[in-house]
Amino acid sequence: MARTVPVSASESPGQFITGALWNAQVKALNDFLTAPPVFSGYQTTAQSIPTGIFTTFTIDTEVVDSDGGHSTVTNTSRYTATVPGTYLVVGTAGWGPNATGYRRCRITLNGSAVNGAAVGADATTASLCGQCVSTIVVMNGSTDYVEVQGAQNSGGALAAYGQDFAPSLRVYWLSR
Repeated sequence: MARTVPVSASESPGQFITGALWNAQVKALNDFLTAPPVFSGYQTTAQSIPTGIFTTFTIDTEVVDSDGGHSTVTNTSRYTATVPGTYLVVGTAGWGPNATGYRRCRITLNGSAVNGAAVGADATTASLCGQCVSTIVVMNGSTDYVEVQGAQNSGGALAAYGQDFAPSLRVYWLSR
């Protein structure tokens, strides 16, 4: 069930605050702020990433999804905000050992790249490569969604690496 951010109390001098008004404004806002929307998930199944194109990572395991913005059945790559506001989004990518080409990681909003929300590195040795990217986005609380994507150009498909370097997505509500 979608939540809304309660409105802060605003009363006139000389006006008495009732228990109902207190609960609807002050208590409701404090309750919301002590448990804002948060999501953390990661990939447990290796995913083959083709060479030369950004590919959206599947997120098949949830650590926490306080407001039901993610599904492990439908659109498993997406977190769809259920509360409107400004969010901090963190994405990671992990790549298996390969000394050829580049590795990239970026965050998208509604399928489009977010400016300044991408990282990349050139592979110089055949070692594991982990990347982390973060950004702040505004989502409407009903249809806007974020995803994390990866790209590589090793000359062939390359597996997104699991365990400590698993692709992941974390989303934190910051404010209205």
